[in-house]
Amino acid sequence: MNILQFNVRLAEGGAAGVALDLHLRAQQKGLTSRFVYGYGKGGKKSVSHHRYPQVIKQTPRGTAIANIALFRFLNRDLFGNLDNLYRTVIQTSGPLVLHFHVLHSYWLNLADIVTFCEKVKAQKPDVTLVWTLHDHWSVTGRCAFTDGCEGWKSGCQKCPTLSNYPPVRVDRAHQLIDGKRQRFRDMLRLGCQFISPSQHVAEAFNSVYGAGLCRVINNGIDLATEAILAQLSPVPLNPGKPRIAIVAHDLRYDGKTDQRLVHDMMALGEKIELHTFGKFSPFTGQNVVNHGFETDKRKLMSALNEMDALVFSSRVDNYPLILCEALSIGVPVLATHSEAAQEVLAKSGGQTFAATDVLRLAQRRKPEIAQAVFGATLDAFRMRSRVAYSGQQMLEEYVSFYQNL
Repeated sequence: MNILQFNVRLAEGGAAGVALDLHLRAQQKGLTSRFVYGYGKGGKKSVSHHRYPQVIKQTPRGTAIANIALFRFLNRDLFGNLDNLYRTVIQTSGPLVLHFHVLHSYWLNLADIVTFCEKVKAQKPDVTLVWTLHDHWSVTGRCAFTDGCEGWKSGCQKCPTLSNYPPVRVDRAHQLIDGKRQRFRDMLRLGCQFISPSQHVAEAFNSVYGAGLCRVINNGIDLATEAILAQLSPVPLNPGKPRIAIVAHDLRYDGKTDQRLVHDMMALGEKIELHTFGKFSPFTGQNVVNHGFETDKRKLMSALNEMDALVFSSRVDNYPLILCEALSIGVPVLATHSEAAQEVLAKSGGQTFAATDVLRLAQRRKPEIAQAVFGATLDAFRMRSRVAYSGQQMLEEYVSFYQNL
């Protein structure tokens, strides 16, 4: 079996992590897999490009820069296509899976994606199209992350905010939504199979395009994290004040990190020790330790292993891998209510809480937190989580899905 994975970024972001892990696991299993990505930081080649086998940077830097500049006014990516891969695709011997992940974010023009797939299917009938939906972009006029907005259910009339990712200065979502949805119907007509790691994204897609058209395959932890987990041992219980972790790429973004909740935890003073991992931390205080953005997964996992809990308050994530990773190393997660957190935690028997309860539980020790969240001992919760978030299980579900098409 031949597989081409497509994602806008190679190794940055949750969707890239899933796509890259599928690519590497497929190669490990003896399948022929290649990874096509749009661009790295600044539109250049990804800094991780040389770390991984069979990866292809697809888009010229100028295309990404032009899309970034124009998107704020047009609300769509005007440029970008896959035409330079056409010959590679049709000359591939044997069945081929084109597995799309995140194709937006200043990479590809949606209509050109459809045109490319039409040409490929006409020339090579044994091509299978698969698209994993990591966000709500398929149902909205513009946004990938809705941040609680349900305007897409009524055709994105007037956008309540221009700042939801990808941000704009002029709102044209209501003008674009019908045409955009038609492109997804075109993909369905071509036989494209849609998958989402999260139930609520799948339900949103199915409510627009038809019942049962998007199925769910949950994300799992990647190979690199599994290797780290194998070497991590449970640390002795912390004798001092509870250590609470906050992890986000950009700690300033309220959609990912509830700023008020963090300030309330800071106000607890000597009762807890707050550790942040991410860029641009706006949090300073005697009980705050800012570690910055940690690019080394081993160092991040080792640091989290020493925490009593991870507090998760994002409203915009869909199936956050950081939760899977923290839970897999036996760190309980105190999450505020959201569909994403509820879905991930339920897989290992956990629950979410109101912000006031998170604040109260953050003052307890790791075993007490595990009992409150999971109704289980720390050891039982740890063993349950290792199985629940297995990346190998994710690969087996995808390969079975490919083979059954």
